[in-house]
Amino acid sequence: MKKFCNSHPTRLAHWSCAQCGGYLCPECVSEREGGNFAQKVLHFCPKCNLPVDWVGAANLIEPFWKRLPRIFTYPFSPSPLILICVVAVVSLFLSGPGLIMALIRGIFWFMVLKYSFESLKATAKGNLKPPPFNSSTISDDINLVFKQFLLYLIIFFAFGFITAAAHPFLGFGFLIIALFFIPSMIILLATSGSLLNALNPVAFVGLTFRIGWAYLLMYFFLFLLGTAPAFLAHYIIKFFPSGMHLMLSHFAESFYTIVSYHLMGYVILQYHDRIGYQVDYEDFQDPSTEVHQPQKADPDVAILNVVNPLIQDGKLDEAIAQIKSMTQAQGIKGIKLSERYYNLLKMRKRTEELLEHGAHHVDLLVGANNKNKALMVYVECLKSKPDFLPGADALFKLGGWLNETGKIKEALNTYNRLVKSYPQNPIVPKAYFRVAQIFHDRLMNAEKSKKMLDALKQKYPHHDIIPVVENYLANF
Repeated sequence: MKKFCNSHPTRLAHWSCAQCGGYLCPECVSEREGGNFAQKVLHFCPKCNLPVDWVGAANLIEPFWKRLPRIFTYPFSPSPLILICVVAVVSLFLSGPGLIMALIRGIFWFMVLKYSFESLKATAKGNLKPPPFNSSTISDDINLVFKQFLLYLIIFFAFGFITAAAHPFLGFGFLIIALFFIPSMIILLATSGSLLNALNPVAFVGLTFRIGWAYLLMYFFLFLLGTAPAFLAHYIIKFFPSGMHLMLSHFAESFYTIVSYHLMGYVILQYHDRIGYQVDYEDFQDPSTEVHQPQKADPDVAILNVVNPLIQDGKLDEAIAQIKSMTQAQGIKGIKLSERYYNLLKMRKRTEELLEHGAHHVDLLVGANNKNKALMVYVECLKSKPDFLPGADALFKLGGWLNETGKIKEALNTYNRLVKSYPQNPIVPKAYFRVAQIFHDRLMNAEKSKKMLDALKQKYPHHDIIPVVENYLANF
């Protein structure tokens, strides 16, 4: 049941106050700048003057069966549309026979499938904007696509083995059951990165039952999406000129694949509280509900106007001195100036100053959700200084991004450094939970994960992460 603001009964609530039990919309909540370098907005109950809890994405989004028109138009955004068109056009020149042609066609289909996985992951985390189509999106954690192929192979060989060893009737029965749970397996593979977790009956059956009847409805739409390209080819595409058949078929296959994975991600987002999948308010971005505000002027534009001519004249040390002088009082607030200063220090090999500024620069990049640059700077600074330490909020986000890209060891180290360096920070319990997730989903160490989660419940019994922990434990 949807929760509405106490003062504005027609507006959906975004936050709830544990003290007074009130529900608040964005107009009613009290906002304050906080976190490291004031990069994070904190929300308080105006009545109790206490931090409020986000009610979750499920309260703010409409059910997937009502959002279907926007789900179907998802690939018409610039990034996915460019990819779909490129694959469709290229298919005209790759229709010939031969191993090389088949290999190139496979590479382009691989790109579509990898982008579809990224769409699922982004949607499940609460970002309803399509991910960018770039080299990072296509190349990071590419093992997911290979693992899906391996997943299908395992099911196929299991079907063959059961058919040969037992009876064809049992084999087809197994295949029907496996096909029914395929969406759950893909969801687990995308969100955990673990093939073993995706093949674990306890995990995929548990996920299916926690989603409930909506899984059946999702499966119905996925079936329609899966058969749509063949339907179009048989009833519509054949009426177009023969030279366009292959291009239109590839366009339809890519389009419906991206829609299917986006739909699965949206179902995870809608039922994230029920299945124990954590979605953070800072990551939630729904273009249909965003309130667009005029952008603030770059606070450092005046400094850049002074510094840029010095850089063009090759006076890099003077530019560094000018930035230090002009930001001594208020500090560096804009990412452009921060990046310019970082690069200047890097070029002049002023390592000590670079590392000192690097922590602030990482905080700014993380605050702007600039994943690739934040990770690059973080890794660079760690190589020069193993105890390099950005803020707690930045470390939490960095740990999540490292885990997403398959760098499990680095992610664990980052979360551990957060816990050790900022033991009193309110985000520490969430870091413990993320570490437990990695041990369970990535490293397949359910015993250690359970011990960590039990310890987390004992140490922080009233933290807002505990309901998510309990839902997650129910899957063990």
